[in-house]
Formats: sequence, structure tokens, C-alpha cells
Amino acid sequence: MQNPLTVVVLISIVFSCQSKSAIVAQDPVSDKLTITYSGDADVVQFKMFEGIHQILKKDSTKGLFEGVLEIRNLSESIFTYDIIVQKKVSLGQMVEVEPVGNLLKINQTKAKAEGSQYLWIGSNRSGNNLQSEELMGSLSTKIIKSEYLNEEREITIYTPRDVNSKTPHIYFTDGAVVGSYAPYIDFLISANKIVPIKLIGVHSSASNRYEEYVKGGKGNEIFVKHQNFFYNEVLNLIEKEMENWEGQRYLHGFSNGAAFCMHEGINNPNEFEEIVAYSTADYISPMAQSINPIIFEFDEYPKFNMAAGRYETSIFNSNLKFVEKMEENELQVEFMEFICGHDYNVWRIEFLAYIKKRFEK
Repeated sequence: MQNPLTVVVLISIVFSCQSKSAIVAQDPVSDKLTITYSGDADVVQFKMFEGIHQILKKDSTKGLFEGVLEIRNLSESIFTYDIIVQKKVSLGQMVEVEPVGNLLKINQTKAKAEGSQYLWIGSNRSGNNLQSEELMGSLSTKIIKSEYLNEEREITIYTPRDVNSKTPHIYFTDGAVVGSYAPYIDFLISANKIVPIKLIGVHSSASNRYEEYVKGGKGNEIFVKHQNFFYNEVLNLIEKEMENWEGQRYLHGFSNGAAFCMHEGINNPNEFEEIVAYSTADYISPMAQSINPIIFEFDEYPKFNMAAGRYETSIFNSNLKFVEKMEENELQVEFMEFICGHDYNVWRIEFLAYIKKRFEK
């Protein structure tokens, strides 16, 4: 199957650390993931989205392709994957063909389709989140004519039906995802599972996403302009809508969007109650810090909820090292290990799990 950049779905296993963090120790357990495909093919490959992969071995006697992977905490995991099927045609060329879904089994169970990919959900996890068919709240997209960016930028906003001066505001980088998150959040509010919360999704730049989200070295004018746009235009627009708003702000992002979240939590710590950063890329890596050292110079910081995928190896290791640095400087941080790669189809479930816990009624 082809890999669309479909946003959605998250997972986590709590990672064992000794620290001030609110982290529960859990012993990792390696489990076997058995993949079988019985369709007509010459080459079959299992490919975790942005993670590990394996070419399946052909067993002519059984008439199938088979592979086995050792994956830690498999029963607790959720991840997206593809099955790449190739057949040999004239002149010996290999061409990719569509796999037959009902001929694919994972641990003797029929594979679960998720759009044009597949989704593994461990036996101890639930990937099914209910959503509102018709929103009780409202979803809208505004356009800001930004003086700082010298362009128009969209903001997607979910507003719950009942709001007041203390309604929490959750700001998103890569904010177009708010459109797909809103039905799930709306259902949780309507079902009286969580208190009403407002989602504000600031769309990313089509051309300068990396420069706007990752500060890098000195003189990054694009980053500074985006930062001014965020604080002086976005926050002002949203928070003047409710007279005397005195609620708490939260900031959420993933990948390079998480880098912006981390930067703001560290350098503007009084602006946010919590930072929720998944698979933070670049800003906190050892290489990035060698160019632009991160210094902790404030007495108080927001709480940091961080996570990364075990199989996005470089980002995972960078996140772990930075968590240690944060703990050494006595910041409050909770780290979760995702059993996946750099997976767009994984982040949403864990974010919804965070929301359920954080804003539970």
C-alpha cells in the first residue's frame, strides 16, 4: 500500500526512569510479531511506517510469505504499517501491486485496514475513539493577515458549546489537524467525560515550516517573525473573544512542530501550563544544541509531557538524552515510549488519552 500523510492515531508505553518525573516503571517485554501473506507475489515486505521493516521469506510448501519480528511490549503497542507486494513481469522487472488485504494476517489475525495502510493494535490497547457525527460545539477556520509574516495564515478553531472565562485553550502547531481531532474532543465533552476545552490550530507554513518551528543558530529571522506572529497576533485574536479570559494555555505539537513547543516552554515558561511534545525533532538533539546551546535560566517551568517512537531511533535517543538534562535541572517532565516509528497515524490516540486524563470530569 502507498503511504499517505494521513494524520492520526497515537500510542505509548511508559518508559522506566529514575527521576522527579511522574513516570511509572515498566519492564520491557519482547514479543514476536508474525506476519504472513498468502497472495500471489515474488517479493513481500513488511514496513512499519517510518520505522523497522523486513522482507518476508517465501515458503513454497505452505504457499505463503512469512516473517517474524521481535517487538517490545507488543501487546501494549499501536503502530501503522504497510505491506509492499511486488511481482516480476516481462524482462524480469519487478512492479509493485496492491496487496490483497484478506490474505494478510498478523499473529494469525486478519490485518486491520486504516485508510490505505494497516494498523496494529495490541491486545491490551484500544484504538477505537468515538466521535460526534454532528458537532455540539463549532469548528471554524479564520484567516489572519499577519504583519509579522507578511502573508495570510489560517487558524482552525474548535469551540465547545459551553465556554466561560476559565475554559482551557490548547494551541497546536501544524494546526490543520484540529479539523480531524475536533469530532473526538466534541464527543468526550458531550458525553461528559472531560471539561470543555478549546482547540486552536495554527496552520504551518507551506514553504518555511522548518525555519518557523526550529530556531537553529543565531539570526533566524523567520523563526522570530513566526514567534511574534504567534504571541502578538494569534493569542490576541483568540483571547480577546472572551472578555476577561483567565484560563490556562497548553501547547501541543509533533516533530518539528514539537520543537517550537519545547522552545517556548523553555524560553517563555510563564506562557503555558503544560507543553505536550511528541517526537521532537532537531531543536533538542545533541547536534542542534552544539550550535544553539539550551540553557535553563528560569526558576519555574511548565510541566512537559514528552514522547517519541522506539523505532525512530535518532529522535528517540535525542529525546531520552534531553529528558535526562531536564531532570538534572529539576524540570517536571514525563516521558512516554511509543512502540512505532515517526508515525502520523499514532500521535492522535495518545493525545486523546492525554486529554481524557488531564481534563477528566
